[in-house]
Amino acid sequence: MRIEDWFLTEEERGNRATRLEPWSAGNDVRPLVHGATYFAELKSCLEALGKDDLLLFADWRGDPDERLAPDGPTVGAAMTAADERGALVRGLIWRSHLDRLRFSSAENRHLGEEIEGSGGQALLDTRTKPGGSHHQKFVILRHERDPGRDVAFVGGIDLCHSRRDDATHAGDPQRAPMPAAYGPRPPWHDVQLAINGPAVAEVEKVFCERWEDPAPETRDPLRRLRDHVERLDDAPALPEPG
Repeated sequence: MRIEDWFLTEEERGNRATRLEPWSAGNDVRPLVHGATYFAELKSCLEALGKDDLLLFADWRGDPDERLAPDGPTVGAAMTAADERGALVRGLIWRSHLDRLRFSSAENRHLGEEIEGSGGQALLDTRTKPGGSHHQKFVILRHERDPGRDVAFVGGIDLCHSRRDDATHAGDPQRAPMPAAYGPRPPWHDVQLAINGPAVAEVEKVFCERWEDPAPETRDPLRRLRDHVERLDDAPALPEPG
């Protein structure tokens, strides 16, 4: 079967506002089944980042204290450590609905503040229709001196509580608030893809197009003022993808 039978061509897609290619060839794609598998690989990759490397991520929910392994580090600590080693850290985190509605407003803001505190940059993004959310969950790692190690992790796993489960489905010791019917440690089954090859640049373009969107991150004037005071509205220029 031809690739054109699976994917839309540029003409069929009809989106002149994007720089994305319809598809790319020559990629290696591996499924990382379960959050514990993904987090273990992400931990190793984050710890290998150095000066002038690039860390970009988008998240629906982010808990800065979520451990990537039983003995750590936490998501926030791993990212701030990369920044302190000289990597460029940028995040797009959904500006969540309120916690009392079982969402993650405080957690997402705290992750952004932790990244900002080490010199990185995170935007709390709510450029959606009213009541909507940003549901992208990906991490892009670029290596200035060794591009062959570049990787993009794309899928359904947030960097947050309840996601570090494994095949036993005993649940993540750090649970997110859920109905009691799911038990004290709710099981979580999900998958993330590890991508190496030309498609990494395409995932990076997705991040850049959101990052460079000239629309304000929120329409609420009070939230915009708070973001400005806390520097959560800065969007410094990014390197060109690829």
